[in-house]
Amino acid sequence: MEHCAADGADLSLELGLSFWIARSGASLDDARSTMMAMRDALVSESGIEMATEPTPLRWIDPRLDVINLAFYLRGLIGRAAASSRNDRTAMVERALERLARRTRSARRVRALA
Repeated sequence: MEHCAADGADLSLELGLSFWIARSGASLDDARSTMMAMRDALVSESGIEMATEPTPLRWIDPRLDVINLAFYLRGLIGRAAASSRNDRTAMVERALERLARRTRSARRVRALA
C-alpha cells in the first residue's frame, strides 16, 4: 500500500524531488509546470483520454503541490503503461521524447519571432 503524499512518509520521493529541483535550479513553480507538462505528455503518448484523467489540484503550499504531483505522476505512469501496453520505463521514455520535441519546436518558434 502506498503512503499518502500529505503525510510525508515517503522520504525517498521527497529527497529525489529535492535533488532534482536543487540540481536543475528550478523554482517550485517551475517544477509544478514541468510536472504538469509531463502529465500531458504521458496522457498523450499512452492514448488515455485527457477528459478521463483527473486534474491534480493546486493548493496554497507549492512544496506540497510538488510532492502530491509526484505521487500522482507515479500512479499515472502505471496507468499510461497499462493503457499503451508498454512497461513503465518505455512509457516514461516516450513521454520524455515528446517533451523534448515540444521544447525544440518552441525554441524554433521563439527564434523566428
